[in-house]
Amino acid sequence: MYSEKESATLELKQQETKSFPKTVCAFANYCDGRIIFGVKKDGTISGIHDPEKFRLQIENVINDTIDPRPDFQLRTDDFEGKYLVELSVDKGLNTPYTYNGAAYKRSDTSSVPVDANELRRLSLEGVNITYDQLPSTEVNLSFEKLKRLLKEKIGIKHFSEDTLRTLGLLQKGNFTRAAQLLADENQVNQSITTIIRFGGNASIFLERVDIVGKSLLTQYDEALKMFSKWYKPYEKIVGFERIQREQIPQEAFREGVANALVHRRYDINAAIQIAMYEDRIEITSPGGLPPGITKTSYIFGQVSILRNLVIAEVFYRLGLIEKFGTGIFRIRESYAAYHQIPQFDLSDDYIRVILPVVDYDAVKEEKDISTLILMALSKHGLLSRSQLEEFTGYQRSWLSEILKRMVNEGILEVVGRGPQTRYQIK
Repeated sequence: MYSEKESATLELKQQETKSFPKTVCAFANYCDGRIIFGVKKDGTISGIHDPEKFRLQIENVINDTIDPRPDFQLRTDDFEGKYLVELSVDKGLNTPYTYNGAAYKRSDTSSVPVDANELRRLSLEGVNITYDQLPSTEVNLSFEKLKRLLKEKIGIKHFSEDTLRTLGLLQKGNFTRAAQLLADENQVNQSITTIIRFGGNASIFLERVDIVGKSLLTQYDEALKMFSKWYKPYEKIVGFERIQREQIPQEAFREGVANALVHRRYDINAAIQIAMYEDRIEITSPGGLPPGITKTSYIFGQVSILRNLVIAEVFYRLGLIEKFGTGIFRIRESYAAYHQIPQFDLSDDYIRVILPVVDYDAVKEEKDISTLILMALSKHGLLSRSQLEEFTGYQRSWLSEILKRMVNEGILEVVGRGPQTRYQIK
């Protein structure tokens, strides 16, 4: 029985099929992956009778049907006395890779065609151009807000065409799409941020603001104004002291909005949505994670793949973001002193950052945390402390202490050491 299960990066096939080139395309377009021939879907080993002939067939199919030719390797393995053929495909640089004129991506354990927007994005990636570097059709753009901020933040005294060229907003005499999005006003349908403050439930609208066709810098400022209006810090007397408390860390909100504006997909006709509730804020940006970023590296790492290179550079120069993948880390760190932690809802279509309102009176019951730990481990198996932090919603100091106690009591056991430490139910 083959131990590995099918996943987004592994496919099992009993024999050669007409569909396997689609999976090869998907791996070449998005991520390294493998196809193991000679294994049924349930893991039963069927084997390949003549592996040398089979490898030649696979190689000929790839060379004849996939354009451009992807990088791949074939090898034969002897497994339980039967031959398996492993096809390893490397993520390519010359996207899109197509089979019969169509490009493919992985959706869980299947390979499905990409839509027109995704095909366009793959084409840009293949020539190493980000969407915001493309030329714009607009010719009359003004940059008064950008000019003012550049003077305030970094002391630029003279704003000219040379400034625009340096920032990547002007190329060969034409404005780029980044210039459109950073101009005071534009005609970009996707340049929208919608902010709604809800009442006790999602059917009660207390206030709604739609920022349409305005600079991303204006959208950023308007979001901060709305935040300041509805989530002002307050004072509470504790003992003999008057202590100021914040409802939601402003740093977390600033980072969440900046990341949404900089890293969203602007080739999708959708708005950034900021939903403000009594107990949380949800910031949703169109487009999932960039290729090459996993959910774990997004939440816990400091890896940054810039989807909009020019916009990111301008926000960085203005001190609104860090370029080196620290935004999500800073959001998490801003909650370090509190019981609640931010949550991250990631899909192929959107990224949602959920910032809870701080409950200063919350008391962590140890038995409740232990129950959540056991539920998470029962469902997911081996988990790291960071993953348990995400699943349970509790911070490091609480979890570390309780995990240690549960290990000492023989409820859990530790697997691995150092950064590879994982926990499982004993």
